Amino acid sequence: MGAGADIYSIIDMTLSSPEVELNWSMGPVTGSDHEHLQWEVLGAARHGVATSTETTGWDISKWEPRGKEEEEEANAAAAKRAQAQERYSRGVSASPILSDSSTGKEVDDAAAALREAMVGALDQHARKKRWCSRSKRWWNPELRDLRKILGKAQRKKRVAGISRVQEARRNLRRAIRKAKKECWNRFLQEEEGRELWTATGYTKPRIDKAGQSLTLEGGYVAEGHQDREQAILTAHFPPGPSDSYSPAGGGQAFQRVTPDLVGSLLGKASNTAASGSDCISAGIVKVFWQWDPERFTQLVRACIRVGHHPRISKMAKGVVIPKPGKPDYSKVRAYRVISLLDVIAKLSNRRQPI
Repeated sequence: MGAGADIYSIIDMTLSSPEVELNWSMGPVTGSDHEHLQWEVLGAARHGVATSTETTGWDISKWEPRGKEEEEEANAAAAKRAQAQERYSRGVSASPILSDSSTGKEVDDAAAALREAMVGALDQHARKKRWCSRSKRWWNPELRDLRKILGKAQRKKRVAGISRVQEARRNLRRAIRKAKKECWNRFLQEEEGRELWTATGYTKPRIDKAGQSLTLEGGYVAEGHQDREQAILTAHFPPGPSDSYSPAGGGQAFQRVTPDLVGSLLGKASNTAASGSDCISAGIVKVFWQWDPERFTQLVRACIRVGHHPRISKMAKGVVIPKPGKPDYSKVRAYRVISLLDVIAKLSNRRQPI
């Protein structure tokens, strides 16, 4: 199957290894109730860091004592938070706080130093999140302990008997069903307004279009991961301004940027919203804001005054989503791209009466 092939086959279901890159497209109408898919093996997938080892965020729950914890645990959380704050302070000590006379180059340097200090403190004193395609949001420490019990029972089944294994397996399965139900109910309770309708998307069957070839308006067919990425970038993102472009200043509006305003904007950011390319969520930025509000305020103030967005914040994470109801998903215009910006980059972009 594929270009130049002499023999074609009809395949009801295709399974592939993650190390193999596939390309598929919708075939001609056959008159049957089944869809006709054409598959082509492009070769080995591109090499890189495995998904399970990439840092997709940080967990700072150990910095905050929750509920009625023991005094020892509360002291440990306070010590962990103090260590992280001290590491952050050392990281930004070499970068001065911006002023009303700072230049665009100084804005770029300050934004880069701020991110480097936050990432350094998180890497050293927070637990890294490494989500992958097999990660489960309903997984919890109780299930981990029950899985360990099942493993021990399986290793000792010759001594303890098969009934011990069966009991441990039943307990794990019951706990998994309970955790899934609680996770789903918690999701429905936390969502509000239009966001609640996102739940309907999880109850509908979905088709994986990740390996489908894309056809541009000129008729060019993009095959392979890199070609599809370039096709989406060309179709959905206009070219940037030339190097000679000089942005206009922000006038006198920067004078109204105060710590109270920046704090209120940051407070409106959802802690569960998807983060940008820096993987730092709004909940984490709020903690660093409490430690150093003047630095954050002056950064936003300088961005508006100079009319300059920090270069490091111009990198966005693009999520490609198929548009619903399109007849042909091999067309590049059948998809849209959602750009996920860093939380700090959003502060200067929010519309406020300033």
